[in-house]
Amino acid sequence: MKKLVVGSSAHKASINILNALGDVEKTLVCESSIVDLFELKDVKNTLLIVASPHSSSAGVMSLSVHTPGNFGDNEFGGNPKSLSIAPGLYLGNGLRKFQEIKEREKLTHEVTLEVTHHGPSFNTPMIYVELGSDEKGWESKDGAKAAAEVIEFLLDLEPSGDTAIGVGGPHYAPNFTKWTLGGRNFGHICPKYGVEDLTEKTFEEMILKTIPKPEVLVIDWKGTPSSYRKNIEKMANSFGLTIERAR
Repeated sequence: MKKLVVGSSAHKASINILNALGDVEKTLVCESSIVDLFELKDVKNTLLIVASPHSSSAGVMSLSVHTPGNFGDNEFGGNPKSLSIAPGLYLGNGLRKFQEIKEREKLTHEVTLEVTHHGPSFNTPMIYVELGSDEKGWESKDGAKAAAEVIEFLLDLEPSGDTAIGVGGPHYAPNFTKWTLGGRNFGHICPKYGVEDLTEKTFEEMILKTIPKPEVLVIDWKGTPSSYRKNIEKMANSFGLTIERAR
């Protein structure tokens, strides 16, 4: 698969990560926002590795990965009810690499897998490699260096393995993070706050737009409202997925 490192001149953290990465031949710096990246809307069959800031009012120093897409509206870029392609093996390996770096360098950053959220909604594989979560975090040299090392690792990676999709839990997906650090690989994850927007169409997109194609749905059972569980399992059965009720 072709690969392209992407940054945005509109975001300090993005530029700091790219500066830490150094001279990489296949790099594009966009002028548009990190949740829009309009310059790349026609790219196909290319893994886009996005050097990105993560923003949070809590201001926790963080290192995270996720794939973009919207289960509901498009308040933060992309198209409503539309997902990009989730490269599950890159997401899993990227998160585990962040954890390896954190332990090796004794970083205080929180390492986390985030659920699918924000734009853009492109028909090409995308992974966001993020440095958070406020001005202090965006200026962290150790954090930028860690994100750059993950990007470099992903550029050289040719992974193999299986993927799953997930439903339930909060935005920072502590259970899916735990399971990923334990060796699993997840593509799209719909959080608890998104299940009311999860239609059969967007559920099918979770499957079709995760690569490699998943055969398993993992439900964060306690993190999924009971009123939605039956319908989620019904959709999973209709697409032939194996269901795991994880607790």
